[in-house]
Amino acid sequence: MNATPGRDEATHITDPKAVAAITHPLRMRLLGELARRGTGRVKDLADLLDEPANSVSFHLRQLARYELIEPDPDHTGDRRERWWRPTSERGFHIDLAALRAQTGGEAAVDTLRRVAEGHVVALHRAIQAQVGDGAELDPSGSSSPCSISQDFAVWLDDQELVEMRAELSAVLDKWSERSRDRRNQAVAHPNRRGYYGMLLAAPEDEMFRVYARQEENR
Repeated sequence: MNATPGRDEATHITDPKAVAAITHPLRMRLLGELARRGTGRVKDLADLLDEPANSVSFHLRQLARYELIEPDPDHTGDRRERWWRPTSERGFHIDLAALRAQTGGEAAVDTLRRVAEGHVVALHRAIQAQVGDGAELDPSGSSSPCSISQDFAVWLDDQELVEMRAELSAVLDKWSERSRDRRNQAVAHPNRRGYYGMLLAAPEDEMFRVYARQEENR
């Protein structure tokens, strides 16, 4: 079971089966839409994603099974259609150490690795498309980039890492809240598109060790 202490704290994922639930392609899209919109009903989500309503309803129930989403209490009066919202406004945190300690945990971590690689490939394609179109990559330029990419390198002790994560979370919370405030305009606005991302960082020595192994295997 996943820990759900409150909507102002990230849902803590420790169950390998929950990883399987959130890494299903359609469920990832549903989680993204609910995070951006704040709430949604099956019909609207099905129309938005161009998927059958019965399929969307099934996948939403699977996400609810692992406490990643929940019925929206602000729409309990609508008995005809259930509305859903994320369990937490802070998203979720995957505890890799706890996953690895359980049966099926290593397979779940491997699935997360493939998802992370998919994000990197998508970012690469977005950047390549911009370069091919001659678009301006500088955020201060006249053309809007269709991706967010920025690497960083820092030297931190454990407490400083905790502090940096908290500050980054506050920035993401600010923009997530603004996105939810705009949920009624999200589909109609011609200059607004959805973004889904993951903030990833790893110890430098381990990262370059992985790169070295990849180079050796080429």
